[in-house]
Amino acid sequence: MDKFLLLLDDLGTLIGIPFHVNAKGLCQININNQLHVQIANESDKDRILVATFISDVPPGKFKENIFLEALKANQPFPRLGTFAYSEKNNQLAFFSHVYYRNLNGDTLADFLEKFIEKALSWKIGIETGHLPQHGENIHKTGPSIFDIHTK
Repeated sequence: MDKFLLLLDDLGTLIGIPFHVNAKGLCQININNQLHVQIANESDKDRILVATFISDVPPGKFKENIFLEALKANQPFPRLGTFAYSEKNNQLAFFSHVYYRNLNGDTLADFLEKFIEKALSWKIGIETGHLPQHGENIHKTGPSIFDIHTK
């Protein structure tokens, strides 16, 4: 079994949910029917890619504000993830690369909790018109992100 599958198995054992890889080599996770996170193996770069589309980006001045705040959030280093815009589907995306070195189910779970919390915070911010300020999360997922479902 390769290290990607072992990592997903370790994560699944930890939280009691089996994770599977689809025909495209992705593990897709549904977070409370609000967010769909994809985890992809990038073995040639010795890392995984964690990504999600957060929300449609509304037109007008608020769109400019979203881009401005996303650029500010992309500025510090190190950062949890990077915001990007998909013109193809008019959505704000959030992604991160996580390297295999010292990565196991526990460390991936910790990372995913922070990643999902930030993504959900931005999703709610866009939907309500109140974007999180730099370093702020306006949504707390609760004691754990593990109210998740795999596809």
